[in-house]
Amino acid sequence: MEVDLAWYQVKDMDAAKKFYGDVLGLRKRIDLGGWCEFSHSDEAASIGLNAMREGDDERGATVVLRVDDLARAQKELKAKGVKFEGEVHEVPGVVRIATFRDPDGNRLQICQVLMQQ
Repeated sequence: MEVDLAWYQVKDMDAAKKFYGDVLGLRKRIDLGGWCEFSHSDEAASIGLNAMREGDDERGATVVLRVDDLARAQKELKAKGVKFEGEVHEVPGVVRIATFRDPDGNRLQICQVLMQQ
């Protein structure tokens, strides 16, 4: 596993983009409207911004750990007592994601990147 991304819910995507790009000087790597990522290089972990939708109340960062095989990593973590929330979420052809919490309730995700780089 390696740290791939930490992401936040944001109320004002335009203000967040301006802050991470113009103020902090990070380079925008991905911009899909409701999702945007910034980093200092293509090889480094990113900061993700997710547009908050009606009913979203989760605050704070979500740390995403990249794995080669999501099913295998999920099985190994379950054997160590990790409880996953909901089903695996897949963006077809892009990524598969499983969500869980640390002992203090902080949200983490493991992801398997599906697209060829």
